[in-house]
Amino acid sequence: METVLDFFRNWSTLTTLSVVVLAIQVLAIWSAFHALRYVRTSQAVVAWVVALITLPFLALPLYWVFARHRFEGYREAIRDTGERHLMSVKAIRRELLTPTDTQSTKLDSPLEHVADVLDTPISHGNQFQLIVNGDAFFDEVDSQIRTAQRYIYAAFYIIRDDEVGNRFADALIERAEAGVAVRLLYDEVGCLRLSKHYLARLSRAGVDVRAFNTRQGFVNRFQINFRNHRKMLVIDGLRAIVGGLNVGNEYVGKASWISDWRDTAVLVRGRVARKVQAVFAGDYYWAARCDLPEADWSEDLDAGDSATCSTGLAAVCATGPADLRPRATMMFSAAIGAARQRVWIATPYLVPDDASMVALSMAIARGVDVRILIPSVADQWPVYLAGFYYERELAEVGIPVYRYKEGLMHQKCMLIDDALVLVGSTNLDNRSLYLNFELMLAIQDPEFINEFRTMLENDFAESTHTNGSGKPLRPWLSRVGTAIARLFSPVL
Repeated sequence: METVLDFFRNWSTLTTLSVVVLAIQVLAIWSAFHALRYVRTSQAVVAWVVALITLPFLALPLYWVFARHRFEGYREAIRDTGERHLMSVKAIRRELLTPTDTQSTKLDSPLEHVADVLDTPISHGNQFQLIVNGDAFFDEVDSQIRTAQRYIYAAFYIIRDDEVGNRFADALIERAEAGVAVRLLYDEVGCLRLSKHYLARLSRAGVDVRAFNTRQGFVNRFQINFRNHRKMLVIDGLRAIVGGLNVGNEYVGKASWISDWRDTAVLVRGRVARKVQAVFAGDYYWAARCDLPEADWSEDLDAGDSATCSTGLAAVCATGPADLRPRATMMFSAAIGAARQRVWIATPYLVPDDASMVALSMAIARGVDVRILIPSVADQWPVYLAGFYYERELAEVGIPVYRYKEGLMHQKCMLIDDALVLVGSTNLDNRSLYLNFELMLAIQDPEFINEFRTMLENDFAESTHTNGSGKPLRPWLSRVGTAIARLFSPVL
Protein backbone atom coordinates (compact mmCIF):
# COMPACT_ATOMS: atom_id res chain seq x y z
CA MET A 1 0.00 0.00 0.00
CA GLU A 2 2.79 2.42 0.90
CA THR A 3 4.51 1.59 -2.37
CA VAL A 4 1.38 2.57 -4.30
CA LEU A 5 1.02 5.79 -2.31
CA ASP A 6 4.67 6.64 -2.85
CA PHE A 7 4.20 6.03 -6.55
CA PHE A 8 1.27 8.42 -6.75
CA ARG A 9 3.06 11.00 -4.62
CA ASN A 10 6.12 10.83 -6.87
CA TRP A 11 3.94 10.85 -9.95
CA SER A 12 2.04 13.91 -8.67
CA THR A 13 5.29 15.70 -7.84
CA LEU A 14 6.78 14.93 -11.24
CA THR A 15 3.59 16.03 -12.96
CA THR A 16 3.58 19.31 -11.03
CA LEU A 17 7.22 19.93 -11.84
CA SER A 18 6.64 19.13 -15.48
CA VAL A 19 3.71 21.54 -15.65
CA VAL A 20 5.78 24.28 -13.99
CA VAL A 21 8.72 23.70 -16.34
CA LEU A 22 6.41 23.67 -19.37
CA ALA A 23 4.69 26.85 -18.19
CA ILE A 24 8.02 28.62 -17.77
CA GLN A 25 9.16 27.47 -21.21
CA VAL A 26 5.93 28.69 -22.80
CA LEU A 27 6.13 32.01 -20.97
CA ALA A 28 9.77 32.38 -22.02
CA ILE A 29 8.88 31.77 -25.67
CA TRP A 30 6.03 34.28 -25.42
CA SER A 31 8.42 36.77 -23.78
CA ALA A 32 10.88 36.23 -26.64
CA PHE A 33 8.18 37.25 -29.11
CA HIS A 34 7.40 40.21 -26.85
CA ALA A 35 11.09 41.20 -27.01
CA LEU A 36 11.00 41.03 -30.80
CA ARG A 37 8.22 43.60 -30.82
CA TYR A 38 9.10 45.96 -28.01
CA VAL A 39 12.79 45.89 -27.05
CA ARG A 40 14.52 49.09 -28.11
CA THR A 41 17.62 48.00 -30.06
CA SER A 42 18.41 45.07 -32.34
CA GLN A 43 21.43 44.11 -30.20
CA ALA A 44 19.28 43.93 -27.09
CA VAL A 45 16.62 41.93 -28.97
CA VAL A 46 19.16 39.28 -29.96
CA ALA A 47 20.57 39.09 -26.43
CA TRP A 48 17.17 38.75 -24.76
CA VAL A 49 15.77 36.23 -27.27
CA VAL A 50 18.83 33.98 -26.97
CA ALA A 51 18.79 34.21 -23.17
CA LEU A 52 15.04 33.53 -22.90
CA ILE A 53 15.22 30.45 -25.11
CA THR A 54 18.41 28.95 -23.68
CA LEU A 55 18.20 30.05 -20.01
CA PRO A 56 14.49 30.64 -19.36
CA PHE A 57 14.61 30.13 -15.58
CA LEU A 58 17.23 32.86 -15.19
CA ALA A 59 16.33 35.18 -18.06
CA LEU A 60 12.55 35.32 -17.57
CA PRO A 61 12.46 37.33 -14.31
CA LEU A 62 15.38 39.47 -15.46
CA TYR A 63 13.57 40.32 -18.70
CA TRP A 64 10.43 41.59 -17.02
CA VAL A 65 12.42 43.70 -14.59
CA PHE A 66 15.23 45.10 -16.75
CA ALA A 67 14.07 45.00 -20.38
CA ARG A 68 11.23 47.49 -20.02
CA HIS A 69 12.05 50.91 -21.43
CA ARG A 70 8.67 52.63 -21.19
CA PHE A 71 7.47 53.88 -17.82
CA GLU A 72 3.76 53.14 -17.43
CA GLY A 73 1.25 55.39 -15.70
CA TYR A 74 3.13 58.70 -15.41
CA ARG A 75 1.42 60.48 -18.30
CA GLU A 76 -1.93 58.95 -17.33
CA ALA A 77 -1.57 60.13 -13.73
CA ILE A 78 -1.01 63.70 -14.89
CA ARG A 79 -3.97 63.48 -17.26
CA ASP A 80 -6.28 62.10 -14.53
CA THR A 81 -5.12 64.74 -12.08
CA GLY A 82 -5.60 67.33 -14.79
CA GLU A 83 -9.29 66.59 -14.93
CA ARG A 84 -9.53 67.75 -11.32
CA HIS A 85 -6.99 70.57 -11.55
CA LEU A 86 -7.37 71.78 -15.11
CA MET A 87 -5.95 75.27 -14.56
CA SER A 88 -2.69 74.00 -13.09
CA VAL A 89 -2.17 71.41 -15.79
CA LYS A 90 -2.80 73.99 -18.51
CA ALA A 91 -0.11 76.14 -16.91
CA ILE A 92 2.32 73.22 -16.81
CA ARG A 93 1.74 72.46 -20.47
CA ARG A 94 2.23 76.12 -21.32
CA GLU A 95 5.53 76.18 -19.43
CA LEU A 96 6.98 72.95 -20.84
CA LEU A 97 5.46 72.29 -24.26
CA THR A 98 5.31 73.84 -27.70
CA PRO A 99 3.25 72.35 -30.59
CA THR A 100 4.51 68.89 -31.56
CA ASP A 101 6.09 68.25 -34.98
CA THR A 102 6.25 71.91 -35.94
CA GLN A 103 9.22 74.21 -36.39
CA SER A 104 8.79 76.65 -33.53
CA THR A 105 12.11 78.53 -33.93
CA LYS A 106 14.27 79.81 -36.77
CA LEU A 107 17.01 77.25 -35.90
CA ASP A 108 19.56 80.07 -35.79
CA SER A 109 21.38 78.79 -32.68
CA PRO A 110 22.20 75.51 -30.92
CA LEU A 111 19.66 76.45 -28.22
CA GLU A 112 16.94 76.73 -30.85
CA HIS A 113 17.92 73.35 -32.31
CA VAL A 114 17.60 71.69 -28.89
CA ALA A 115 14.34 73.42 -28.00
CA ASP A 116 12.81 72.59 -31.37
CA VAL A 117 13.46 68.85 -31.31
CA LEU A 118 12.23 68.62 -27.70
CA ASP A 119 9.11 70.72 -28.40
CA THR A 120 9.95 72.87 -25.38
CA PRO A 121 9.74 76.67 -25.22
CA ILE A 122 12.68 79.06 -24.84
CA SER A 123 12.48 81.30 -21.80
CA HIS A 124 13.69 84.92 -21.96
CA GLY A 125 14.71 87.20 -19.11
CA ASN A 126 16.88 85.03 -16.87
CA GLN A 127 20.04 85.38 -14.81
CA PHE A 128 22.44 82.50 -14.19
CA GLN A 129 24.96 81.84 -11.45
CA LEU A 130 27.49 79.03 -11.85
CA ILE A 131 27.93 76.86 -8.75
CA VAL A 132 31.16 74.83 -8.65
CA ASN A 133 31.51 71.95 -6.18
CA GLY A 134 29.67 70.89 -3.07
CA ASP A 135 30.57 73.53 -0.51
CA ALA A 136 29.33 76.35 -2.74
CA PHE A 137 26.29 74.29 -3.71
CA PHE A 138 25.08 73.57 -0.18
CA ASP A 139 25.80 77.14 0.94
CA GLU A 140 23.58 78.36 -1.90
CA VAL A 141 20.88 75.74 -1.21
CA ASP A 142 20.83 76.73 2.45
CA SER A 143 20.68 80.43 1.61
CA GLN A 144 17.89 80.02 -0.93
CA ILE A 145 15.78 77.85 1.37
CA ARG A 146 16.07 80.27 4.28
CA THR A 147 14.95 83.22 2.13
CA ALA A 148 11.80 81.48 0.84
CA GLN A 149 8.61 83.39 1.58
CA ARG A 150 5.79 81.26 0.12
CA TYR A 151 6.90 77.78 -0.92
CA ILE A 152 9.86 75.46 -1.44
CA TYR A 153 9.92 72.50 -3.82
CA ALA A 154 12.90 70.14 -3.63
CA ALA A 155 13.65 66.85 -5.38
CA PHE A 156 16.80 64.74 -5.08
CA TYR A 157 17.78 61.24 -6.13
CA ILE A 158 19.90 60.57 -3.03
CA ILE A 159 19.50 62.07 0.44
CA ARG A 160 21.73 60.94 3.32
CA ASP A 161 21.09 61.06 7.05
CA ASP A 162 24.48 62.61 7.75
CA GLU A 163 25.99 66.02 8.46
CA VAL A 164 25.10 67.52 5.08
CA GLY A 165 21.72 65.80 4.99
CA ASN A 166 20.79 67.12 8.41
CA ARG A 167 21.88 70.64 7.48
CA PHE A 168 19.49 70.38 4.54
CA ALA A 169 16.71 69.02 6.77
CA ASP A 170 17.21 71.76 9.37
CA ALA A 171 16.79 74.46 6.72
CA LEU A 172 13.57 72.87 5.40
CA ILE A 173 12.19 72.42 8.90
CA GLU A 174 12.90 76.04 9.87
CA ARG A 175 10.90 77.31 6.89
CA ALA A 176 8.06 74.81 7.39
CA GLU A 177 7.69 75.91 11.02
CA ALA A 178 7.62 79.53 9.80
CA GLY A 179 4.55 78.75 7.69
CA VAL A 180 6.20 78.25 4.30
CA ALA A 181 4.82 75.36 2.23
CA VAL A 182 7.68 72.85 1.89
CA ARG A 183 7.45 69.78 -0.36
CA LEU A 184 10.23 67.22 -0.83
CA LEU A 185 10.44 64.37 -3.35
CA TYR A 186 13.00 61.58 -3.12
CA ASP A 187 13.66 58.47 -5.18
CA GLU A 188 12.93 55.22 -3.34
CA VAL A 189 15.90 53.36 -4.80
CA GLY A 190 18.35 56.22 -4.42
CA CYS A 191 17.25 56.71 -0.81
CA LEU A 192 17.03 53.02 0.06
CA ARG A 193 19.31 53.52 3.06
CA LEU A 194 17.71 56.77 4.24
CA SER A 195 16.50 56.29 7.81
CA LYS A 196 12.82 56.44 8.72
CA HIS A 197 13.78 58.72 11.60
CA TYR A 198 15.05 61.33 9.11
CA LEU A 199 11.80 61.27 7.12
CA ALA A 200 9.67 61.28 10.28
CA ARG A 201 11.50 64.35 11.61
CA LEU A 202 10.69 66.24 8.44
CA SER A 203 7.05 65.14 8.46
CA ARG A 204 6.53 66.09 12.10
CA ALA A 205 7.75 69.61 11.32
CA GLY A 206 5.22 70.00 8.52
CA VAL A 207 7.35 69.13 5.48
CA ASP A 208 5.33 67.26 2.84
CA VAL A 209 7.68 64.32 2.08
CA ARG A 210 6.86 61.98 -0.82
CA ALA A 211 8.64 59.04 -2.39
CA PHE A 212 8.72 58.91 -6.18
CA ASN A 213 7.48 55.33 -6.13
CA THR A 214 7.80 53.79 -9.61
CA ARG A 215 5.87 50.66 -8.57
CA GLN A 216 2.47 52.23 -7.98
CA GLY A 217 -0.39 49.96 -8.96
CA PHE A 218 -0.57 46.31 -10.01
CA VAL A 219 0.61 46.91 -13.57
CA ASN A 220 3.70 48.78 -12.38
CA ARG A 221 4.90 46.33 -9.75
CA PHE A 222 8.00 45.43 -11.80
CA GLN A 223 9.03 49.03 -12.58
CA ILE A 224 12.02 48.84 -10.22
CA ASN A 225 14.53 49.58 -12.98
CA PHE A 226 13.36 53.17 -13.42
CA ARG A 227 14.64 56.07 -11.31
CA ASN A 228 13.83 59.72 -10.71
CA HIS A 229 17.38 61.03 -11.06
CA ARG A 230 16.45 64.73 -11.16
CA LYS A 231 17.99 67.22 -8.73
CA MET A 232 16.15 70.51 -8.35
CA LEU A 233 15.16 73.18 -5.87
CA VAL A 234 12.46 75.79 -6.56
CA ILE A 235 11.97 78.86 -4.36
CA ASP A 236 8.67 80.80 -4.65
CA GLY A 237 8.55 80.08 -8.41
CA LEU A 238 11.19 82.80 -8.92
CA ARG A 239 14.48 81.00 -8.35
CA ALA A 240 15.68 77.46 -9.01
CA ILE A 241 18.81 75.36 -8.66
CA VAL A 242 19.51 72.50 -11.09
CA GLY A 243 22.64 70.35 -11.24
CA GLY A 244 24.31 67.04 -10.61
CA LEU A 245 24.64 67.03 -6.82
CA ASN A 246 22.59 65.02 -4.35
CA VAL A 247 22.43 65.59 -0.60
CA GLY A 248 25.14 63.85 1.42
CA ASN A 249 28.64 64.09 2.85
CA GLU A 250 30.34 62.59 -0.21
CA TYR A 251 29.30 65.60 -2.30
CA VAL A 252 31.56 67.83 -0.20
CA GLY A 253 34.38 65.25 -0.11
CA LYS A 254 33.65 64.10 3.46
CA ALA A 255 32.99 60.42 2.72
CA SER A 256 35.51 57.80 3.83
CA TRP A 257 36.05 56.54 0.27
CA ILE A 258 36.55 59.90 -1.50
CA SER A 259 38.30 63.11 -0.44
CA ASP A 260 37.47 65.32 -3.44
CA TRP A 261 34.21 65.54 -5.35
CA ARG A 262 33.95 67.61 -8.55
CA ASP A 263 30.44 68.71 -9.48
CA THR A 264 28.50 71.57 -11.06
CA ALA A 265 25.10 73.22 -10.68
CA VAL A 266 23.43 76.45 -11.72
CA LEU A 267 21.21 78.92 -9.89
CA VAL A 268 18.64 80.60 -12.14
CA ARG A 269 16.52 83.64 -11.47
CA GLY A 270 13.65 84.51 -13.75
CA ARG A 271 11.09 82.90 -15.98
CA VAL A 272 12.86 79.58 -16.46
CA ALA A 273 12.43 78.88 -12.72
CA ARG A 274 8.69 78.62 -13.39
CA LYS A 275 9.44 75.90 -15.92
CA VAL A 276 11.56 73.96 -13.43
CA GLN A 277 8.58 74.29 -11.09
CA ALA A 278 6.41 72.69 -13.80
CA VAL A 279 8.77 69.68 -13.92
CA PHE A 280 8.44 69.29 -10.15
CA ALA A 281 4.66 69.55 -10.43
CA GLY A 282 4.52 66.66 -12.90
CA ASP A 283 6.64 64.47 -10.63
CA TYR A 284 4.57 65.49 -7.62
CA TYR A 285 1.37 64.50 -9.42
CA TRP A 286 2.77 61.02 -9.89
CA ALA A 287 3.88 60.71 -6.27
CA ALA A 288 0.92 62.31 -4.52
CA ARG A 289 -1.96 62.38 -7.04
CA CYS A 290 -2.80 65.90 -5.95
CA ASP A 291 -2.26 69.52 -6.86
CA LEU A 292 0.21 72.14 -5.64
CA PRO A 293 -2.34 74.62 -4.26
CA GLU A 294 0.19 77.30 -3.31
CA ALA A 295 2.06 77.27 -6.66
CA ASP A 296 2.11 80.56 -8.54
CA TRP A 297 1.38 80.00 -12.25
CA SER A 298 0.72 83.63 -13.19
CA GLU A 299 2.28 84.48 -16.53
CA ASP A 300 3.84 87.70 -15.23
CA LEU A 301 6.62 87.32 -12.73
CA ASP A 302 7.04 89.58 -9.73
CA ALA A 303 8.06 92.94 -11.17
CA GLY A 304 10.49 93.37 -8.31
CA ASP A 305 12.61 90.40 -9.34
CA SER A 306 15.80 91.65 -10.97
CA ALA A 307 15.88 88.77 -13.48
CA THR A 308 13.00 90.29 -15.45
CA CYS A 309 15.50 92.81 -16.84
CA SER A 310 17.97 90.14 -17.96
CA THR A 311 18.33 88.86 -21.50
CA GLY A 312 19.56 85.35 -20.68
CA LEU A 313 17.83 82.61 -22.67
CA ALA A 314 17.15 79.09 -21.43
CA ALA A 315 15.09 75.98 -22.10
CA VAL A 316 14.17 73.20 -19.70
CA CYS A 317 15.04 69.73 -21.02
CA ALA A 318 13.00 67.29 -18.93
CA THR A 319 13.31 63.74 -20.24
CA GLY A 320 12.37 60.28 -19.04
CA PRO A 321 10.98 56.82 -19.74
CA ALA A 322 7.42 58.17 -19.97
CA ASP A 323 8.38 60.05 -23.17
CA LEU A 324 6.96 58.76 -26.42
CA ARG A 325 10.29 59.54 -28.13
CA PRO A 326 13.93 59.12 -26.99
CA ARG A 327 14.12 62.78 -26.03
CA ALA A 328 17.36 62.61 -24.03
CA THR A 329 19.20 61.18 -27.04
CA MET A 330 17.48 63.75 -29.25
CA MET A 331 18.72 66.52 -26.94
CA PHE A 332 22.34 65.38 -27.13
CA SER A 333 22.19 64.70 -30.88
CA ALA A 334 20.59 68.07 -31.68
CA ALA A 335 23.18 69.97 -29.63
CA ILE A 336 26.12 68.04 -31.12
CA GLY A 337 24.70 68.39 -34.62
CA ALA A 338 24.47 72.17 -34.25
CA ALA A 339 28.15 72.53 -33.24
CA ARG A 340 30.60 74.21 -35.60
CA GLN A 341 33.69 74.77 -33.41
CA ARG A 342 33.43 72.90 -30.11
CA VAL A 343 31.73 70.00 -28.32
CA TRP A 344 33.05 69.55 -24.80
CA ILE A 345 31.26 66.98 -22.66
CA ALA A 346 31.77 66.14 -18.99
CA THR A 347 30.04 62.99 -17.76
CA PRO A 348 30.81 60.59 -14.92
CA TYR A 349 29.45 57.61 -16.86
CA LEU A 350 30.41 56.94 -20.47
CA VAL A 351 28.04 54.38 -22.00
CA PRO A 352 26.65 56.22 -25.06
CA ASP A 353 23.98 54.76 -27.31
CA ASP A 354 24.39 54.33 -31.07
CA ALA A 355 22.71 57.66 -31.92
CA SER A 356 25.07 59.60 -29.66
CA MET A 357 28.10 57.79 -31.08
CA VAL A 358 26.99 58.68 -34.62
CA ALA A 359 26.42 62.33 -33.67
CA LEU A 360 29.88 62.55 -32.08
CA SER A 361 31.49 60.84 -35.08
CA MET A 362 29.81 63.29 -37.46
CA ALA A 363 31.02 66.24 -35.37
CA ILE A 364 34.65 65.10 -35.41
CA ALA A 365 34.35 64.46 -39.15
CA ARG A 366 33.25 68.11 -39.60
CA GLY A 367 36.43 69.26 -37.87
CA VAL A 368 34.71 70.16 -34.57
CA ASP A 369 36.86 70.11 -31.42
CA VAL A 370 35.24 67.17 -29.63
CA ARG A 371 36.47 66.25 -26.13
CA ILE A 372 34.98 64.08 -23.43
CA LEU A 373 35.89 64.34 -19.74
CA ILE A 374 35.25 61.37 -17.42
CA PRO A 375 36.50 60.41 -13.93
CA SER A 376 39.53 58.33 -13.10
CA VAL A 377 37.85 57.22 -9.85
CA ALA A 378 34.87 54.85 -9.81
CA ASP A 379 31.72 55.16 -7.73
CA GLN A 380 29.74 52.68 -9.89
CA TRP A 381 32.08 49.88 -10.94
CA PRO A 382 29.98 48.24 -13.72
CA VAL A 383 29.49 51.58 -15.50
CA TYR A 384 33.11 52.56 -14.87
CA LEU A 385 34.38 49.35 -16.48
CA ALA A 386 32.00 49.60 -19.43
CA GLY A 387 33.37 53.09 -20.09
CA PHE A 388 36.76 51.65 -21.06
CA TYR A 389 35.16 49.87 -24.03
CA TYR A 390 33.59 53.09 -25.31
CA GLU A 391 36.78 55.00 -24.61
CA ARG A 392 38.51 52.71 -27.10
CA GLU A 393 35.63 53.03 -29.58
CA LEU A 394 35.89 56.82 -29.43
CA ALA A 395 39.65 56.66 -29.97
CA GLU A 396 39.06 54.77 -33.22
CA VAL A 397 37.11 57.72 -34.66
CA GLY A 398 39.59 60.28 -33.30
CA ILE A 399 37.69 61.59 -30.28
CA PRO A 400 39.94 62.18 -27.24
CA VAL A 401 38.80 61.10 -23.80
CA TYR A 402 40.30 62.73 -20.72
CA ARG A 403 40.23 61.31 -17.20
CA TYR A 404 39.95 63.79 -14.34
CA LYS A 405 42.72 63.22 -11.79
CA GLU A 406 41.66 65.36 -8.81
CA GLY A 407 38.99 63.17 -7.18
CA LEU A 408 35.66 61.94 -8.50
CA MET A 409 34.29 64.00 -11.38
CA HIS A 410 30.47 63.82 -11.21
CA GLN A 411 29.30 66.83 -13.23
CA LYS A 412 26.97 66.35 -16.20
CA CYS A 413 27.39 69.16 -18.70
CA MET A 414 28.14 70.10 -22.28
CA LEU A 415 29.55 73.18 -24.03
CA ILE A 416 28.60 73.78 -27.66
CA ASP A 417 30.79 76.37 -29.44
CA ASP A 418 30.53 79.60 -27.42
CA ALA A 419 26.77 79.49 -27.84
CA LEU A 420 25.19 76.88 -25.55
CA VAL A 421 25.66 75.21 -22.18
CA LEU A 422 23.77 72.13 -21.05
CA VAL A 423 23.97 71.40 -17.32
CA GLY A 424 21.93 69.18 -15.04
CA SER A 425 21.50 65.51 -14.14
CA THR A 426 21.75 63.61 -17.45
CA ASN A 427 24.74 61.31 -17.91
CA LEU A 428 25.90 60.08 -21.30
CA ASP A 429 24.81 56.52 -20.58
CA ASN A 430 21.89 54.28 -21.44
CA ARG A 431 20.32 54.61 -18.00
CA SER A 432 20.08 58.40 -18.22
CA LEU A 433 19.13 58.32 -21.89
CA TYR A 434 16.31 55.80 -21.55
CA LEU A 435 15.54 54.66 -17.98
CA ASN A 436 15.82 57.70 -15.72
CA PHE A 437 13.74 60.83 -15.29
CA GLU A 438 16.32 63.56 -15.89
CA LEU A 439 16.52 67.36 -15.99
CA MET A 440 18.95 69.58 -17.91
CA LEU A 441 18.98 73.32 -18.49
CA ALA A 442 20.01 74.57 -21.93
CA ILE A 443 21.47 78.06 -21.46
CA GLN A 444 22.41 80.79 -23.93
CA ASP A 445 24.05 83.68 -22.14
CA PRO A 446 27.49 85.05 -23.21
CA GLU A 447 28.76 85.94 -19.75
CA PHE A 448 27.70 82.62 -18.24
CA ILE A 449 29.13 80.65 -21.18
CA ASN A 450 32.51 82.39 -20.84
CA GLU A 451 32.65 81.49 -17.16
CA PHE A 452 31.56 77.94 -17.94
CA ARG A 453 34.23 77.54 -20.66
CA THR A 454 36.93 78.70 -18.25
CA MET A 455 35.71 76.15 -15.70
CA LEU A 456 35.98 73.30 -18.22
CA GLU A 457 39.39 74.49 -19.42
CA ASN A 458 40.59 74.18 -15.83
CA ASP A 459 39.05 70.72 -15.57
CA PHE A 460 40.78 69.52 -18.73
CA ALA A 461 44.04 70.96 -17.40
CA GLU A 462 43.62 68.71 -14.34
CA SER A 463 43.05 65.66 -16.54
CA THR A 464 45.02 63.14 -18.59
CA HIS A 465 44.34 62.18 -22.22
CA THR A 466 43.99 58.42 -21.82
CA ASN A 467 42.83 56.98 -25.16
CA GLY A 468 45.41 58.43 -27.53
CA SER A 469 48.29 55.94 -27.29
CA GLY A 470 46.65 52.92 -28.93
CA LYS A 471 47.79 50.73 -26.02
CA PRO A 472 45.33 48.70 -23.91
CA LEU A 473 43.66 50.97 -21.40
CA ARG A 474 43.61 48.42 -18.57
CA PRO A 475 45.39 45.19 -17.51
CA TRP A 476 43.94 42.01 -19.02
CA LEU A 477 41.91 41.12 -15.91
CA SER A 478 40.20 44.52 -15.92
CA ARG A 479 39.58 44.14 -19.65
CA VAL A 480 37.60 40.96 -18.92
CA GLY A 481 35.48 42.97 -16.49
CA THR A 482 35.07 45.65 -19.13
CA ALA A 483 33.80 43.10 -21.67
CA ILE A 484 31.30 41.68 -19.18
CA ALA A 485 30.13 45.13 -18.08
CA ARG A 486 29.60 46.16 -21.69
CA LEU A 487 27.09 43.30 -22.12
CA PHE A 488 24.93 44.94 -19.46
CA SER A 489 25.38 48.49 -20.78
CA PRO A 490 21.70 48.83 -21.87
CA VAL A 491 20.64 48.75 -18.19
CA LEU A 492 23.67 50.42 -16.56
